[in-house]
Amino acid sequence: MFIFLFILVAGLVLIYANVSPVAPGKKGKLIALGILVSIFLGMFFRDTLFGCAVVAFTSVWLCQALLFYIPWDLFRLGRRMVLRKAMPPRMLMLASRILFLATVLLTIGLFAYGVPHNSHYVLHETTIKLPEYANVQQPQAEAGTVQLDSVQQALPKSFTAVFFSDVHVDPLFRRAKLERMIASVDSIAPDYLLFGGDLADVSTMQLDEWGYDSLFRQLTSKAKIAAVAINGNHESMQEGGGSDPDAWMRKVGFVVLDDSSACIGQACFTGRTDFQVARSRGIERVPLASLVPNDSVRPWILMDHQPKGIEPEYSGRLPDFALSGHTHDGQFFPGTIVINFVWRLAFGEGMLDGVRWLVSAGVDCWGPPVRAGSDADMWVIRFTFAE
Repeated sequence: MFIFLFILVAGLVLIYANVSPVAPGKKGKLIALGILVSIFLGMFFRDTLFGCAVVAFTSVWLCQALLFYIPWDLFRLGRRMVLRKAMPPRMLMLASRILFLATVLLTIGLFAYGVPHNSHYVLHETTIKLPEYANVQQPQAEAGTVQLDSVQQALPKSFTAVFFSDVHVDPLFRRAKLERMIASVDSIAPDYLLFGGDLADVSTMQLDEWGYDSLFRQLTSKAKIAAVAINGNHESMQEGGGSDPDAWMRKVGFVVLDDSSACIGQACFTGRTDFQVARSRGIERVPLASLVPNDSVRPWILMDHQPKGIEPEYSGRLPDFALSGHTHDGQFFPGTIVINFVWRLAFGEGMLDGVRWLVSAGVDCWGPPVRAGSDADMWVIRFTFAE
């Protein structure tokens, strides 16, 4: 968190220093200051359409501006060291105006392409082969395990799940996308609907006022066995604003796993409390060893919003499969490149700490509803059992 704040402050200082020369004297400084003030006002009023739109545009612009300004500042520094004198004011003003105009035009271009692209989502399909299980009783799980179903089956049958993450309902979210999601899930008719966290960036009261409670009830009703959900880092912001997103998700039909486990029908699920949610609550996450399902017949599926892998000190039975979101696959350039240096697995299927893991790019976006170089997605997962 402190590193993120340091990078943010350093970026804003860099923006101010590079925008100020676009006009002479106080006029340039007022333009730069106005941009910074608009950024903060947008974030403060982000639950309104105007504030949300300001944050969306400035978020994309900041990324493109830094992409231009950092090399430019390095060039200016090198030039000053070689020539031992500052760049002439008129030359600096002309260059600053060209760079500012280029970043604004690039941002407009990203919106022109990225907003329509984000309005759609890709349905990925994958098949996961799970091992067969012997009916050997595991040690009793400790506190945090919820056993909804005690039926022991000789061998689980194949089943299907639809997994999606990162809805981020806000004033810019398109209701039509959720309606299409409901239609997609209805046509697939999955056994399970699995949600990977980050429901909304507005209060649960606003979700009710906008009618999303009834839409999400329609969505969860499409699961034959159960709709299972976890919280994400943005749920900590909702909780900080006085909302109870976990209770809201239960109200619309989700089984919410908050550092708890549940064996439901043909599979056992463990849902982790998000790292940011735990920090905002002032608690530690429950150790994974305390959440191992007390069931050796059904497969064990782990859901954790951020794909950080298994905690290093854990040495017990590994989950058969794990699901995450959070990364958005970088969402738009240059994030689509940087994200692969931030996460070991930023998108798609792979291995983390010996567990087969799937990371969704999210069905929508945080902040700017812009996709460039990544796709919004949902995953259709067909679980089968090895012979």
